[in-house]
Amino acid sequence: MITNYTEKLETFIIENDEISMVDLLKIIGNQSSFLVLLLILSILNIILAPLPINSFIIGVPLIFFSFCYLFKIRKLNYSNRFLKKTTQCISWRKFIKKISFYLNKVSVISKPRYELLFCLHKRLLSGLFLLIISMLIFLPIPLINTSGSITTIMVLLGIIQRDGLMLVMGYCLICAHVLFCFLIFYTVFF
Repeated sequence: MITNYTEKLETFIIENDEISMVDLLKIIGNQSSFLVLLLILSILNIILAPLPINSFIIGVPLIFFSFCYLFKIRKLNYSNRFLKKTTQCISWRKFIKKISFYLNKVSVISKPRYELLFCLHKRLLSGLFLLIISMLIFLPIPLINTSGSITTIMVLLGIIQRDGLMLVMGYCLICAHVLFCFLIFYTVFF
């Protein structure tokens, strides 16, 4: 299911010169589009982790799409300047094969299981957790960028694949991240 989205995205990137968020939303479609976009952006964040400005470039769309998922925003104003901002597909071509490779590996790990644990999935709870971890990824806090993306991937796979185990592990890791950030804040300022 998830690999179909990356195949469509890969085809679009190979055939076109520029891509925007509007194009991404149209490629993926309305059905769970924000979740799949968050998943792709999280994997891209791990791949681009060594770059210094990475948390800002990936963090802003992560916060935006987490916000849209949290408040169930389905219709976006496609004339918005933020959504129409394009990037060159040449820069995406280098990374789309890696994204496809890692997404295939990750989708093998996750499968529908532990339906009782999946009952913990509520849009408000998972949306709030995704928004919090996206904000933590955006901030320049040491050790949070890559581990926050891994946590986001676990929660998203739990939701998309109906995997209760991944969902609960992701929730626990988000709580650990928040606790870690409070500890860093406390040690630095007090």
